[in-house]
Amino acid sequence: MSNSALFLAFFLLFGAFLVFLLVGWSMVQKQKRRASEPNPQEERDQGELADPAQALTKKLRQAGLEPDPAAFLRRWRIGALTGAIVGIVMGGFGAGGVLFGGLLGYSIWRAREVYLHFKWNQRMAEFLDQFTDALGVMANGVKSGQTVLQTFETIALDFGDPISSEVTEVLQELRMGVPLDNALEAWAERIPLEDLEIATTALSVQRQTGGNVAEILDTVAETIRQRNKLQKQIRTLTTQGRMSGWVLGLLPVGLFVAMFLIAPERTGLLLTHPIGILMTAIGSAMIAAGGFFIQRIVSIEV
Repeated sequence: MSNSALFLAFFLLFGAFLVFLLVGWSMVQKQKRRASEPNPQEERDQGELADPAQALTKKLRQAGLEPDPAAFLRRWRIGALTGAIVGIVMGGFGAGGVLFGGLLGYSIWRAREVYLHFKWNQRMAEFLDQFTDALGVMANGVKSGQTVLQTFETIALDFGDPISSEVTEVLQELRMGVPLDNALEAWAERIPLEDLEIATTALSVQRQTGGNVAEILDTVAETIRQRNKLQKQIRTLTTQGRMSGWVLGLLPVGLFVAMFLIAPERTGLLLTHPIGILMTAIGSAMIAAGGFFIQRIVSIEV
């Protein structure tokens, strides 16, 4: 591989790596901010989650993946090692190849967090889409004379995953003699969503103080429905800002590639000359910082 081609590949990978770190770090930080909010239930689980293996097992289960952290990490280690070897071979076994392979392997290894977070978000979104309808089914069932347990059985039969499997687990606990309040609390632990916590807390309070179960479920369902509607509206209104961030982040990389193809001897100075390397580093840092601030601006919590 020629030096110019190696430099081009390295720059492309470096740019992609910056974008990857920006998006992944932003998503992880967003989840950490939510997790840092006071939550008595999470405080009770602090001892369990202190073990990284248990925390990863819980995260895998919530994401709908096989809850085997050892196998999960082993697959990603193999992928990272394979990527590093491929990068070294592509780089010609020289210093540039070692750098290229190391960066490629590290990028693949760090990608596991973004992948896991993506699967977690995907499953939580699917759960929320079903949850509002499930509350409506529960309210209608209670109005027709069914018990809460019977409405759970209806949801487990009529709905698909992920809510079907979660409700089935609640039913299994109830059949084993676990009190309903404890089963609902365990459900809220398995699915760390504010909407579910609101619903389970409302049901627990109703059992202790009395009241119209159907009316409470209807109120909770309507509240969650309006909240989700507002979140979708905010996401629609911030689409332009998010797209602007992607365009501003990727446009310099695309422009560099075009200039490199047109005049490689001149553009290559940005990667070979000390001043060019400094300019490239500063420009890359500014692109990453700009993308980060745009992401923070368009991320609105409801």
